[in-house]
Amino acid sequence: MALKSLLITIITFQLLAPIALGQSFNKAQDNPLESKDKQLLPKKDDHTDKLLLASDKIELDNSLVPRDSWNDLLISFTWLFKGAYLQFTQVNNLYYLPPAVATTWYAFEEDERISAYARSRKLRKHVDIVGDMGVVLNFPFLPAAFYYYGRAYDNHHAVQFGMEYFAALYLALSESGVLSFFDVHERPEKHELSFWETQFRGDSSWPSGHIIPYTTLFFKTMQFYGPYWSILPLIGSVWSSQQRVQDGKHWLSDVVASFWLSAFASEGVRAAGKYKNNHPFYKWIFEREARVGIIHHQNKIGPRIVWNF
Repeated sequence: MALKSLLITIITFQLLAPIALGQSFNKAQDNPLESKDKQLLPKKDDHTDKLLLASDKIELDNSLVPRDSWNDLLISFTWLFKGAYLQFTQVNNLYYLPPAVATTWYAFEEDERISAYARSRKLRKHVDIVGDMGVVLNFPFLPAAFYYYGRAYDNHHAVQFGMEYFAALYLALSESGVLSFFDVHERPEKHELSFWETQFRGDSSWPSGHIIPYTTLFFKTMQFYGPYWSILPLIGSVWSSQQRVQDGKHWLSDVVASFWLSAFASEGVRAAGKYKNNHPFYKWIFEREARVGIIHHQNKIGPRIVWNF
C-alpha cells in the first residue's frame, strides 16, 4: 500500500500546486520580506544587508522564501530516509520503549481472548467508516492539504507539519509493510480480504497498516499543535483499531504495534527535520536534556543517567 501511495504522490502534488501558488507566489513578488522580519536584521547599509541575507548564520522565516513543491517533496523524502535510522538514536524513543514493549507483550498474550470478545460484538457504523477511511488516508491528501494551506497563507508551521507528516506516514507504512513479511501470525479471518490487504504486504497481519494514517497524525499533531487538537486523531486511531479487530482483519497486537511504530517514526522524522517551533506542551515533555553513561566509583562501575528539567 505504501509503494502505491508513493507513486501517486507526484500526481497529487502537481494537481494541488497551482491552487496554492496562485496566492503564495503573488505575495512573495509583492513583498518578499515582511516589515516585522526586516527588524530582525541590524540597520546597516545596502551592501551589508546583502551580505547578511546571504549568510547562513541569519535564520529567516522560511515562509518568506519562495518555495518549490518539487524541492520540498525531495526534502520530505530525505527526512523519511534519515528518520529511518535517526529513530534509533532518539532519547525520546527510549521513553516510548518500556510502554511499547509492555503493551505489545500483553497484547500478544491476550490476542485470542480479546479478539474473540471483539468479534462477538456489533460493529457500529461510524467505527466501520473510520476504519475503512484508513485506505483513503494512506494517500497523501492530508499532508498535501496542510502543505499547500501553509504556502497559500505564508504559514511555515503548517508547511513543516505537512512535510513531516508525509515523511512519518510513509516511513511507518514502509516499515509495517516490511515487517509483515516476517512470519508472526496470520489474520484472524482470512476470507474476503481486499486488494489493499493482500497486494502491498506479506501474509502476516503484524503490524496493521490501516491505522497508521491516524496514529502518525496523532503524534505529529501533538508535536505541532498540542494535546487538545491531537484528541481528534487519537479518537480516529482508537476507532480504526477497533474496526480492524472487530472485523477480524487484525489482532490486538497488530494495532498496538502500529501505534508504537508510528511513535518511533514520528520522532525519527522530527530529528531529521530539526524543527524548533514545536508546541510548548511537547517541549515540556520531550525537549529535555537527558544523558546516559557509565559512572566509576570506588573501583565499581554503574549506570549514570542525567536528566535536566
